[in-house]
Amino acid sequence: MSFRRLSESFPTFYATQVPTLDRTRVPGNRPVGSSNSPVQPSPTKQGNPGQSAGAIDHWSIVLLYSMGFGAMAVAALMFTVLIGVWMYGQFIWTFTHWDLANVRLAPFKSLAYGIVAATFVAGTGVGLWCFSGAAWKNRKPVRGK
Repeated sequence: MSFRRLSESFPTFYATQVPTLDRTRVPGNRPVGSSNSPVQPSPTKQGNPGQSAGAIDHWSIVLLYSMGFGAMAVAALMFTVLIGVWMYGQFIWTFTHWDLANVRLAPFKSLAYGIVAATFVAGTGVGLWCFSGAAWKNRKPVRGK
């Protein structure tokens, strides 16, 4: 018993009516080579040479992804503050019972907002630097061993 692909044994099962994005597959036209094996047709439609396939090239998508970096930076900042509060509760308050009752936080409100906003802007800037390709612009290709 020979093991052949289903499309070789039963050519009617070949998916000819499946729409594709580049519209290169024509229903019913399946080129066959000399050994009755399918031959890959050459692409009939040339893409735009200025665009690379799969690239992120629209500015709004790049900005959206960069803002995701900014949001992750703010989340990392909040996690760092949470770790700081935990360490205060574990070590400083446990040993000294200094509960910060006489510390007023209202004067530091605008500073806290500024730090959060600066962290978001810095994270967005790092995201723009990465997604725009500037981070890898001067990188030399690595040669195989």
